[in-house]
Amino acid sequence: MLEVRELVKQYREIRAVDGITLRIERGSCVGLLGPNGAGKTTTVEMIEGITTPSSGEILFKGAPIDEEFRQCAGIMFQNTALQEFITVSEILTLFQRFYQRTRPLDELIERCALHDFLTR
Repeated sequence: MLEVRELVKQYREIRAVDGITLRIERGSCVGLLGPNGAGKTTTVEMIEGITTPSSGEILFKGAPIDEEFRQCAGIMFQNTALQEFITVSEILTLFQRFYQRTRPLDELIERCALHDFLTR
């Protein structure tokens, strides 16, 4: 379970995230919706540990986020230029290296029917 309590991110005069509180249960798939500038990306970056919150708490299984959380969590990037420069096969290999415990790539390719896309 992931819990965010009163999360705030302040950049000088701009409060990008203003006290968000949420709870995500195991097995849930969650999307953050809102207009540009609402703080969605900043919130996800704080949860992932990319950006440090100004205040508030982020808890995974009741404790502050740590390496265990980073190995269990998955994110989908808002944009990336990677697809313009590397193949699907190379992207799979790259992202597999981000995690300690992974499935064999052959299994992933089969399960997701990616054979015809590997060189694209």
